[in-house]
Amino acid sequence: MSHETSNHSAEEPHDVSRPAPHHHVAYLKVFAALVVLTIITVLVGIKMRFQHEVVNVLVALLIAAVKASLVALFFMHLKFEGKLIYMIFLVPLGLCILLVLALLPDLLPIGDHSLMLFNTPEMLHPPAHAAGGGH
Repeated sequence: MSHETSNHSAEEPHDVSRPAPHHHVAYLKVFAALVVLTIITVLVGIKMRFQHEVVNVLVALLIAAVKASLVALFFMHLKFEGKLIYMIFLVPLGLCILLVLALLPDLLPIGDHSLMLFNTPEMLHPPAHAAGGGH
């Protein structure tokens, strides 16, 4: 019986998260990666534009996600945390991705209107009789 108890206490319980011992983090390498990714983001935004704007946005979001992951993993020390912290992080992230994907059809170009988000042509260019203001 004591053998079972000692074996059970050696593994981490499901409801407890224990941080890993402190590790050395190469902050300068992470900072250099963030600088390089920022330069790439600026280049994609200014010089290396793709033909479709959706591709430009997706590339920018991908680079931003990599940068956010580097900051969270190394500067916030999440890489060295226990396994419970990953569930606390991954569940809201999954819900966020689901929300973005659910709303994406509202943002995609439909017909002749390219990214006509909230302003209809009538709102952008009101008829002349409505511009006078008098009744």
